[in-house]
Amino acid sequence: MTCFLQMLLLSNFLFFGVAMAAEGNAIRGKVVAGIRCGPCHHLDSNYKKVGPGLAAIYGKKPSISGVPFDVWDDAALQAWLINPRQIKANTRMVLPAISERDRNDIIAWFKASTLKQ
Repeated sequence: MTCFLQMLLLSNFLFFGVAMAAEGNAIRGKVVAGIRCGPCHHLDSNYKKVGPGLAAIYGKKPSISGVPFDVWDDAALQAWLINPRQIKANTRMVLPAISERDRNDIIAWFKASTLKQ
């Protein structure tokens, strides 16, 4: 295989691998959400646990006051999952750092579960 062909294959792999990673994996996201969000939030209902239920949250208006987003979309969820206290200083939510991959996967699962409803 020529060097050019190897470079072409590698660049395609890197490009499509990054694109797929940015979209997130909803199946993995459900597992990650269960581990990271499940202790304080109901994932499949809107009942309150410590925090509000997260069922079909994607595209919804935030239920907590003082959050400056019109709806929970990709940008809003990314910002919240990166640092909720930067969005709402007095939130009770304490969140250890979540990797970009985990955030993308959680958001992909939120989207997929919202579409089912």
